Amino acid sequence: MTVTLDFPPDLETALRERAAQSGQDVGGFVLQAVREKIARFRRFEEVCAPFARAVEAAEVTDEEFDRFFTEVREDVWREKQTQQAPAALRCLGR
Repeated sequence: MTVTLDFPPDLETALRERAAQSGQDVGGFVLQAVREKIARFRRFEEVCAPFARAVEAAEVTDEEFDRFFTEVREDVWREKQTQQAPAALRCLGR
């Protein structure tokens, strides 16, 4: 596949410098950068797989799982509200 890219002048300069420093032409340098970026990209399912396996091993039902996250979300919300309230009251001079 052939791709044409238009880089701003400062990025083009940096790209040419980095390619030269690495002993590559610009095309090879860009191709390597794209390969590295793709290699680091992981799908959502891959990232979540260990967590999904742990939940499955714990034999937690969907309802228990939903209830747990709802409770945690509400606890975090309440905690944030408690932390924000004193600052808001200080602004009001209380």
